[in-house]
Amino acid sequence: MRLFTICALFIVLVFSSVAFAESMDINSGNGFGGLVTTEGGSKVNWGNGLVAATSEVLPMQDSLDPVRTRALAVRQGGVESRKMLLDSVLSLRLTDDVSVASNFKDDLKTMNSLRGFVQNSLLATALVDSGAVEVTASLNLHDGLSSIIIPPTIPFLSGIPPTISGKHSDSSDVAGTENIEVYEDKAAISSGVIIDARGLEISPVLLPIIYDGKGVGVYGPFAVSRDSTLKYGMVSYVTDISTEAVRSRVGNFPLIVKPVNTQGSNKSNLILSLVDGSKMRGVLKRKSVSEKCAVVVLVDSPLINAGMQEQVAPDDALKAGAENEILEDSLGEKKVVSDQQ
Repeated sequence: MRLFTICALFIVLVFSSVAFAESMDINSGNGFGGLVTTEGGSKVNWGNGLVAATSEVLPMQDSLDPVRTRALAVRQGGVESRKMLLDSVLSLRLTDDVSVASNFKDDLKTMNSLRGFVQNSLLATALVDSGAVEVTASLNLHDGLSSIIIPPTIPFLSGIPPTISGKHSDSSDVAGTENIEVYEDKAAISSGVIIDARGLEISPVLLPIIYDGKGVGVYGPFAVSRDSTLKYGMVSYVTDISTEAVRSRVGNFPLIVKPVNTQGSNKSNLILSLVDGSKMRGVLKRKSVSEKCAVVVLVDSPLINAGMQEQVAPDDALKAGAENEILEDSLGEKKVVSDQQ
């Protein structure tokens, strides 16, 4: 009976690799073209939120019962990959200076919830050329995991922007010249925001803050709801904006801005010019944008030397992905518009 149970477990795990093959492909994921970071045997796709860890176990050789031996290897691989997955989740950064692990160090209840969630992660198996069994455990940040690792004490949708100086911001900080207010009004017709951060060294985090040229927050937890953040993620980090998934998030005519610098000890926050910050505020006034967290950060691919790669302008990438009409607005900036958002 025990042998039958082990064999059945092995068969289920092997066939699960076929059932979950697409969801386990962290590099392509849902077609988001997301930034994939790697640490050890773990990977994080910052585009679609998939976190995966893989381990390889070589079954005992010359076994009299190879099926049972392989099933035991799958079981061991599952334990190891889930442990790696837990470590990977704990190493994620919530903000520029706070990691998931440091946030949980005195919270046993939440840590136990996280461990239980990881223990129920998907498993996929495969046989490699060496004869070893490869077992991959995966979770998605947007499928309940984020509700555990993002503290409920964070003041989402407070409407009070932080400042780099740490001082309380007021209306004079946010408001600018009359021209900047015009920029804001013009940008309000955009369907989302693409922040072209290529060329900057940037570390992805779950809750980044975007500042304007005066050091006043433009976008962050204070500007969106907790529910929206848990469902979509505050931003998506991508290396390709020509995908359908990116367009479904930011729409067909997003505002495109270029940050002037990074902020924070880990370079996780971004600083826009005063004009671009005002434009982004205008876009965020649209309920459809803020409720969907329709913000994408375009970064360099870690697989290509930033100094050698041929960068494609965001406008050109969008045109390659959809047939849109390019119009010049009254401010002289290009916008991509179509008959649907």
